[in-house]
Amino acid sequence: MAKNFQPLIDELRIIIENSRNGRLSPADEQKGAALFKELVTSGGKPLSSALELSGDLPWFIPVNGALEAWPQMTPTKRRNFLGALKPLESEASRRMRLSIARGLHKLDPTSALKLIVATLQNLRKETGLDPKDRQIFYSVLIGKNKPWLLQLDLKSLKPAEAELVALTAIECAIGANPPAAVAVIQWAKPFQPLHTIPEPLLQELGKTIKRWSSRWQKQLAEEDLPSPLSEILQAKLRKSDADLPEPASAAPVRQSTGQASVQHSHEHNHRHTQHQRTKSQATAPGENRHPRSHTQSSAKSPLHAQKTGVELADLLKQIQAQFDELREELQTARNLVRQAHQPVKQRETHGVEPSKELGTLREENARLTETVTTLRETLSDLASENFDQAVSRKADSEAPVTDPVEQYRSFLTLRIREQIVNFHILNPENNVDALPLLLDNILRTLQESGIDLE
Repeated sequence: MAKNFQPLIDELRIIIENSRNGRLSPADEQKGAALFKELVTSGGKPLSSALELSGDLPWFIPVNGALEAWPQMTPTKRRNFLGALKPLESEASRRMRLSIARGLHKLDPTSALKLIVATLQNLRKETGLDPKDRQIFYSVLIGKNKPWLLQLDLKSLKPAEAELVALTAIECAIGANPPAAVAVIQWAKPFQPLHTIPEPLLQELGKTIKRWSSRWQKQLAEEDLPSPLSEILQAKLRKSDADLPEPASAAPVRQSTGQASVQHSHEHNHRHTQHQRTKSQATAPGENRHPRSHTQSSAKSPLHAQKTGVELADLLKQIQAQFDELREELQTARNLVRQAHQPVKQRETHGVEPSKELGTLREENARLTETVTTLRETLSDLASENFDQAVSRKADSEAPVTDPVEQYRSFLTLRIREQIVNFHILNPENNVDALPLLLDNILRTLQESGIDLE
């Protein structure tokens, strides 16, 4: 007698209703994953019913259920499951498919790559990915820290499939921070040479690297770039070398009263440069060209301790360069506004079309607005991180911690304790089934603090 799966489907519907009223409890999350797993392993109509509900479930429930079911599925059921995912077109379903592929990589790398390729073949159009699909790909397969997709081996794919994944990675990495973007471009270049990427994407990439600091521009300039990108980088690097102030005199000049408003503009508009410079210390400790006041900061100091020892002179040069660039862009925008308000005859004598002026002005304003938004987000992240560092070093006490090793140990303890406190808040019943989540958060915290666990 065939098993009746309707009760399982009804229970999944109850979980969907509960998720709409608020966050699910860990017990409900695990129950939902178990129900989805049973329906998937059964195949046929139960599988179809489960996938119909997957778009309404929190995305991690079908992902966990599918990953738990995978080892118990026969090769035929696995093929049927991957085939059943293709018709799903909702935004939640697209994220679910890529998330399943990411989790599946540890269990079955070949099937994970096939699922990624099949998903991109459905999503990608002649003009590239839609903005929402680009954000989904970035969130699942790239991320804010070390890009996850760097571990994918595209050599096992057909050339056209490898090119599809590599091209999509370059397109979605444009919104990443410079270290991640450079890493993705270097990873994708053997399968998708930059000389062959579409012209619109090439222009978008050129606009992005213009806003990078000279450190990352120099690193990208070492790659084999198409002539438009190479010309942009060479021009920016020449300008940066010509405009940078003297390192010995940069710091005191910034403290004068006459430059107070400029100093505020530096801090507000270019926190992104400081943030990337600070992060780069963890991977490039050899760049510490200006020693700080503590002699304890030797070559054997922890990576995080060297990361916090950012050279003030270098940061001021970075800030000055980007400030000058933004000042030029603002001046260009002001000139366009003045020209737009000139009499018609005067504009005609200069041979300027008003429509083109307004279009250029809108582009400038949109780009500046995007830059300000990004810098504000970076400012918030940086302020939170600096506050944690100050607390861990007892900076507000009479006996602050000055030893780099103790600073690093105290800061790491604070970060891990924060994860444990959050875990107890979200898991007041101390359910042991939620311990893997705590372990995952702790491991991620260690990686973000400069500890390489791979």
